[in-house]
Amino acid sequence: VSSLSQTSVGTENSMKNLSFIFSIILTFHAYGKLPLWSYDKGPVVPEKGCSQELYSMNCELIDLTARIPNMPALSDALYGRSQKFRPAFGPIPWRMRLEKDAVKILFMGQDGTHIAEAAGRPATAGFGGRAQDFANFFGVDEGAAFINAYSFTIKGQYGIYNSPYVYTNGEALSIRKANIVSNELWSLSMDQRSPITQWRNDLIDWIIKNNKNSMKLIVLFGGAARDAIATYVESKGGDVKGRYEDHMTNIQVPLTKSEYAGGNNTFPSLVSKSGRDLYEEMLGKKLSYSSTKNQKEVQQDLKSRLTEYLKEMVFTQSGPYKNGLMNSAQIGGFDLDTMTVNGVETRSLKGLKLNDGSVIENDIIVISLPHPSSLSRTVMDADDYYTGKKAASARVMKDVRVLKKYVDAGWKITADPGKINHFAEGEDYNYGRSDIGPEFYDFGTPKNRMVSKSTAKRMSGNANVVIIGTRDNGEFSKSKIKEMTKALPGESLVSSNLFIARPRSIEERYVFDSGPGEKMAKIMKTNLNFKAVFTEKTGMNFKNDGIKAYDVKSHPDVGDFGHYRGTFNNPEVVILADPDGYDDIITARALTGTRGQYLQSLMSDIGVNDNYLVIKTVPFAMDGASEDEWARTLARTEDYRKEILTSILSKNRPKIILTDGLNAKKALDPLLYGDIPVVSLTRKPGIPSFGINKAFQEIKKLSLFKVQAHNTRMLNIPRTHLSFYARVWEGTSGDRVITSAGTKYEGLAFAEVVPSWAFKQKAKLTDINQIKIERLLKELLQEGYKLPYETVPHFLKRQEKSALTLNELFMNAI
Repeated sequence: VSSLSQTSVGTENSMKNLSFIFSIILTFHAYGKLPLWSYDKGPVVPEKGCSQELYSMNCELIDLTARIPNMPALSDALYGRSQKFRPAFGPIPWRMRLEKDAVKILFMGQDGTHIAEAAGRPATAGFGGRAQDFANFFGVDEGAAFINAYSFTIKGQYGIYNSPYVYTNGEALSIRKANIVSNELWSLSMDQRSPITQWRNDLIDWIIKNNKNSMKLIVLFGGAARDAIATYVESKGGDVKGRYEDHMTNIQVPLTKSEYAGGNNTFPSLVSKSGRDLYEEMLGKKLSYSSTKNQKEVQQDLKSRLTEYLKEMVFTQSGPYKNGLMNSAQIGGFDLDTMTVNGVETRSLKGLKLNDGSVIENDIIVISLPHPSSLSRTVMDADDYYTGKKAASARVMKDVRVLKKYVDAGWKITADPGKINHFAEGEDYNYGRSDIGPEFYDFGTPKNRMVSKSTAKRMSGNANVVIIGTRDNGEFSKSKIKEMTKALPGESLVSSNLFIARPRSIEERYVFDSGPGEKMAKIMKTNLNFKAVFTEKTGMNFKNDGIKAYDVKSHPDVGDFGHYRGTFNNPEVVILADPDGYDDIITARALTGTRGQYLQSLMSDIGVNDNYLVIKTVPFAMDGASEDEWARTLARTEDYRKEILTSILSKNRPKIILTDGLNAKKALDPLLYGDIPVVSLTRKPGIPSFGINKAFQEIKKLSLFKVQAHNTRMLNIPRTHLSFYARVWEGTSGDRVITSAGTKYEGLAFAEVVPSWAFKQKAKLTDINQIKIERLLKELLQEGYKLPYETVPHFLKRQEKSALTLNELFMNAI
């Protein structure tokens, strides 16, 4: 039902009937979900701002977002030479509704995927679809919230599987393997003194405070999420023990180095006393850990020559257990079954004290489930799909049964309107995937960013480029990607705003576009006949003919996007503009690429600045469309424009109307605007600045604005025209998105390019975080840990006076 707008019967002239159908049926676009025109408007700022007297939960969230730590800079300080984070796209902190008591289940994963970076929301694509499906098991759809242990995407994984450690039991000694998180990564991401840990704890705290009456469940996927919620509990005075807590005195962990092992995988190599690869020294050859053969070879060699290896391995003997670990949970993770709150063993957060001094009064249960990727492997490794699906479902139910004792005590989740709580009905979970609704995204977000399966990849050799719409490489111009990477903004930005989702400065922090409002959103969403718009030409189809099969130049899987940009509240200028480029796919706002940035200089020089409104002629891509293709598309979308412009002009009287592009001029109905002056801008292919200066001269003659001179140039799109979730580099530096060439992917696959000025700037830590890092490093030094960047020989020399001999360390076991 969510795609009814694309399959509705009717002809090009049946828009009135179609609108009636929409109003009756699409009020709930999928079995009781929120309306099709729903969207995430971001935190609501009080009309008079976030002053101390008017400070609200939404103000607190905006301030919290503006304080997202510069995680790449923290990695430089605490993790060492190998950067742990991918800085280009910035943080993707959450996907959730922000109204009070809107969240019932909080999901937490490790970090975002490629499509999540492009979409600007975590838990998108495969992981998001699987997690959303599990929420639906409890009758929850829009009441689900999603965050990650890391708001930036990370390189590699959290911890390294098959890390070796020495286990002693009396005089018996053996080598064992486990998933171990290094001291560097632990101090960066889980230590209570780390700014990352503190910020994440504050975000969890905000979500709980904002949903005190509705929130019932926290679902964790993976070790990073499990350890993150445990560190949150401990920050509130609770306690969670490590899985190997009772064995810490029997364990010694040697220094290892994380090695690239293909894809996003890593492998632990042992570090010798010289600081080199001990495996290579012992075997006398160069090794590649992308090779499973080499991995097995070194593991077998360690096992067969353990005594020789022990003499060359580096044991720091630091930490509370004198075994090299900062926390017992670094090996095997926290054990949630040992969680205690106020001295009582529990899986509930009830009784924890929040930042505002209040106490959690309701049961919020914590459960950990197998990661969706692991469940997918269960399905794929089975003899057949149905057997695999049954096995994956059973794995989930095994972990869900921890809820039973709380259900018996009265705990329950109230289903969202129109939904059924299958868990409460006594049913078992049936492993699957659910669609993600538009209520989690900006208005105007295209369908290819709201996907429930993976349709993206990072461009090989270009960490600043994400391809969406396919997991293939597509056919993108390398020279164009390079040009877009080097492009500069029209106006310089403050470097301290670089790695954050919201500008830090008070002047810009609360400035963003909250969306068109429900009435205009409904008009824009219910007056498009998708079946007509995406009618394939006679004898043609996309598989054989590519985007030429359609009159519009974006695939049906992209849908509508970027309908408008600007203010609906008494704009001085209304611009009806033909689509230009593909940036609107990412920003969800009209004309935010090169042409829009040139238009901004026109608005600035006539004194309008941001008090204008852009409406796209059609909310689809049209680059390269012929005159005939445009004519048919305009005919199929006539009622769409009429309804929008009628609503706008019935309540507003702008000083002037501009049409930008030949088809915008054709499409503007004189009956709509009466005696409002109209100026038409012409365009010329390949010259995005064309017509701007001529339009300025025509506007100047009308004497409607106090104007002096005009300098045609690109200016950044105002923050007031971009959503709360827009990254600081969006709407700058010209076009940021291009489509693939070729029949297979043109109009379907797109590359989003982050400019190099954004991810190469040296943004410093805030003063408070710099102080925290310096304090943490000082404490690590005093506690005897090897420091980031410190060489192994230097560390060993520093430790000589207090180091135990090898015999003392292993109790004469060797």
